[in-house]
Amino acid sequence: MISIPVAVHTSLFQWQLDLFWHAHRSIYGADAYKKAFAIIIKRNNLRHPKQEELAWDIDIPHAMCESFFDMYPDETNADGLYVPLNIQTGLQQIIHSFPDEQVIEVLDCDMLHLRRHPDIMVRDDELVVDDIYEPWHLKSLSSNRHVIDIYFENGGRFYNGGFVPIIGKVKTFKKLLPEWIAVHRHILRRNLPSSIKWWGGMFGLQAACEKKKVRMRAESYCYIPSINRLEDHHYIAHYSCDKKFDKKIYPRVDSSTFEDNLFYRTILGWPTFSRNHAGSQY
Repeated sequence: MISIPVAVHTSLFQWQLDLFWHAHRSIYGADAYKKAFAIIIKRNNLRHPKQEELAWDIDIPHAMCESFFDMYPDETNADGLYVPLNIQTGLQQIIHSFPDEQVIEVLDCDMLHLRRHPDIMVRDDELVVDDIYEPWHLKSLSSNRHVIDIYFENGGRFYNGGFVPIIGKVKTFKKLLPEWIAVHRHILRRNLPSSIKWWGGMFGLQAACEKKKVRMRAESYCYIPSINRLEDHHYIAHYSCDKKFDKKIYPRVDSSTFEDNLFYRTILGWPTFSRNHAGSQY
């Protein structure tokens, strides 16, 4: 399996990718270079020049990719709600670099492996996802079903409210990407709350799977601090809303609040954390 985190060439994503890569090399050793490939978006808005080459001291295999608004000039990122489209459009630019049968794991950049991934068998026309997002906030099977049921063609039998890690064969992602992008763009044009639009990529994946008859299979693989409890079957962590290792204020975090578990020990063992945290307010 090849892990594919998606970053934008900004300082926020620089340290997140550095943390991801530190954990990956710690777990997989020399094999890490064969088991990861980063998508790095060249710029975050139209005011910034494109960054054609990676300017960070991170030797992860990667590709510099165009932003969604450079690929779709009719779109705007003025309100920031379009930014998550970089996941699909970045993936679209690199997907043909891999053989159809290759299994890939699409990730947000604020994720890291905690231990070696299990032997994940993925069938054709299937995605393996963690569906913790459904009861937490997506609710695409219940109160937010109206966001996507207008796109259904198969009775809603194929989706489950899951998201990252998104694991599947390259050929399955190729099948889904045009529909995933189209639905996401359409959601952003509808009269919907901003919170729904921000999760447009998540809703779009549900609708794309339903339309293309790609079945989403739920596995409990992801530890999300403040949302669930770290268990042995969690091989990956997503710290998107962690209040202890808060990405919004890093490095000004209080490490004395960290629990003694594998996730926080990984943070404490990250050399960049030691350097940056030494100069923080704590």
